[in-house]
Amino acid sequence: MSARRMVFLFLLGFLVLCATNAAEYKNGSLVLVLNEKNGRFSLYTVGDTNGDVSGQGRRTPLLADEDPRTSFLAVMVNDRSYKLGDASAFKIRLGGDDQKPSLVFESSILQVTEEFSFIQNQGPLGNEGITITITMQNRQDRSINAGARYLLDTCLSEGSPDFPMFTNRQTIASEVLLTKAGGDTFWTDRNKNLSLTGSLDTDVLIANWKRLSEASWKTDYRPGRNFNFPPYSMGDIAVCYYFEISPLGAGESRSFGFSLYVKSQDAASPPPAAPLTAAGVAGAPVLPPSVSPVQAAGPAVPSAKEQDLAAVRELMARMDAGLSSGTVTPEELASIESALNELRARYGLGSVR
Repeated sequence: MSARRMVFLFLLGFLVLCATNAAEYKNGSLVLVLNEKNGRFSLYTVGDTNGDVSGQGRRTPLLADEDPRTSFLAVMVNDRSYKLGDASAFKIRLGGDDQKPSLVFESSILQVTEEFSFIQNQGPLGNEGITITITMQNRQDRSINAGARYLLDTCLSEGSPDFPMFTNRQTIASEVLLTKAGGDTFWTDRNKNLSLTGSLDTDVLIANWKRLSEASWKTDYRPGRNFNFPPYSMGDIAVCYYFEISPLGAGESRSFGFSLYVKSQDAASPPPAAPLTAAGVAGAPVLPPSVSPVQAAGPAVPSAKEQDLAAVRELMARMDAGLSSGTVTPEELASIESALNELRARYGLGSVR
């Protein structure tokens, strides 16, 4: 097979998979990407983070996105752990609508719906954000024991020693367990430009990502332990929400969740504490009377995807021109492959090799 045909097939596969497996939703400067293929979500800001948001600027990830699978929802059912998106027992589909899109995971035992709602105008904790509401429904005719955890692979503060993570009452320099009983009401990950703040209405463990990722449920907690897991993972910080295991009767449902707030970062003025509760859903925001969750959500907007597809077409044009003229070099091929892999990773499609 010629190099031209091989690259063309790779790019064609990218175009098809982007169109069928990833859905994008935009509200303000936030872009939410839901991937039906791997059951994960990605969250970005677009435009100038200093306030001049055009909606057409470069996307900045708020969670690690080189491999979107590093953030995930997992459930524990009758002492068995399932990482949703990877577990073959659960089928994945997109649900909801443009105002409240969702990822739906279905097995013979349990249906898990992960619903996303945009929020905005939330004051000191963030100018905008999302609420993630998780609903577990028992599909059995008998009671089961079920719980969940949500691992978020944070990225803003990594490599930025001048901008450590913090809560309303402490700076986070090592492994820490946050609880409402301990007086913490939120956590914030930040760099010099942006901050991502999470609500806190259940236990949250902040620790090394690999340590949290490899645990089937709760990892051993050691106060003061650093964020290294040598030799595999160094300085890799992650946040894990725990929703405790409890009985779920036949046909019964239970909902819980949390909110993530985004704002332009002023390093000199960390956000003050504020309650983050609403009746019915843990961590759900209280919107101003004039803004309902449905009104706050925006319709699906394909502009960011169109930009990526335009980049793919440009890569094809570069490859075509080089092969036609006979001047394509190994360096040029490597550059095209690198750019393609970056695009594929953004949609959780893996590399071309």
